[in-house]
Amino acid sequence: MDVIVLTTYHVSSVEQTKGINIFRTIPNLLETYVPNNAIYKSLRYIFLPTATFLSIFFIFLRYRPKLIHTHSSTSITLGACLFSLLFRLPVIIDVQDLFPKDLPLRWVIKVGCSPRYLALGKKVEEMLISIDIPAQKILTLPLARIPFVNEIRKKHIKEYEKETSILFVGELTRIKGIDILLEAFKLASYQSNNISLKLIGRGPMHSYCEDFINENHLNAKLLGMLNHKKTLEEISCSDILVLASRTESYGRVIIEAFEFEKPVIATKVGGIPQLLKDGENGMLVEPCDPSGLADAMLKLSKDKALREELGKNGKKSLMEMPTFEEISKNILDFYGL
Repeated sequence: MDVIVLTTYHVSSVEQTKGINIFRTIPNLLETYVPNNAIYKSLRYIFLPTATFLSIFFIFLRYRPKLIHTHSSTSITLGACLFSLLFRLPVIIDVQDLFPKDLPLRWVIKVGCSPRYLALGKKVEEMLISIDIPAQKILTLPLARIPFVNEIRKKHIKEYEKETSILFVGELTRIKGIDILLEAFKLASYQSNNISLKLIGRGPMHSYCEDFINENHLNAKLLGMLNHKKTLEEISCSDILVLASRTESYGRVIIEAFEFEKPVIATKVGGIPQLLKDGENGMLVEPCDPSGLADAMLKLSKDKALREELGKNGKKSLMEMPTFEEISKNILDFYGL
């Protein structure tokens, strides 16, 4: 089976990884240079669908693919689904996020030729059914355990530190509650000078984060975008993982934290409560509540025994989850391969 990956991150035009062709042909300049406002959104919805369509067209001319698999991002998915419709290529739409019913994505994901859907978790499946997508066209995927965690653990054993390190992994956006997280960390810092915060990721609120950290003299660092292995290394060296999302389908980084027996604090949104049980393998807080999130961070930072107990229980909860190998057959059958 030949796989071609088309991505927006502009590193080089074409590269090969383990026999897989990776085309990096859609410039991601809008993310970097254009402010996140109404003009940016208008340009994105014009430029990226067109760039996606043309990129897939040139791939089609050379390789004649039999199937398109696209992620549910409104602008990128529009270009992929329009190409699917015009050239009669079946399309699989990978839906990993919850989105409001009134978003353009609601009709965009229905555009393609014979569209079918991969849903990450039951909440995403329920959302798709609520917008009139037939259940027989949906394959709901459970979260799977990640590979090569053990080798990361061996290389990165956290040394004793007086400071309790808190880690965030995700896009720097309002949806991920980055403003709530920083406000909560500021409140927690008023009561403890033995906590630190690292943020992995990028996004339109990067400048906001930088300014907030500097203006409030917080013990926090922006690490930018890291590859998967380096991200796992940071998780293995942290004490607590925190998510302050306003909406979340599942929160895959929670699984990664569990692999390293790290306690997780997250909001009661989307599919997170299906995975995170308050007081058993983590702590759940209300969304948009900086005070409640600060209290949870302080409680865990001061109680090493509780951190260890929640972390061990998180690891145990993974035992019921399948591996990538176990779910791959279902995906290939869904593809018709």
